[in-house]
Amino acid sequence: MRHPIRGLGSLALAGLLTLTAPPPAARAATGAFVYHTAQGTVRHGLSDPVEGQCYAVGYAQGVTGNETDLNAYLYDTPDCRGAATYFPAGFYGVQSFQSVVFMR
Repeated sequence: MRHPIRGLGSLALAGLLTLTAPPPAARAATGAFVYHTAQGTVRHGLSDPVEGQCYAVGYAQGVTGNETDLNAYLYDTPDCRGAATYFPAGFYGVQSFQSVVFMR
């Protein structure tokens, strides 16, 4: 006859290991995110941005393009806080923002 207590101990250990496992590594997007700091100025870009990382871009204004494979969220603050504007992968538009974060 098997001891049910031993089975529960193994199950508890497996659960504990799952909770203490390191989170998966952040994935870098493939492609570039392009923007301007004022209409008609030099084009800026973020190449292969890291998923979940906040990028402060100054006062971006004008044509913006998300040429990455991740969706972008644009913020009016320099620290990716507050309400965000959804900017999908492969999309171009005229935008004003101060920071951006990329997510699936």
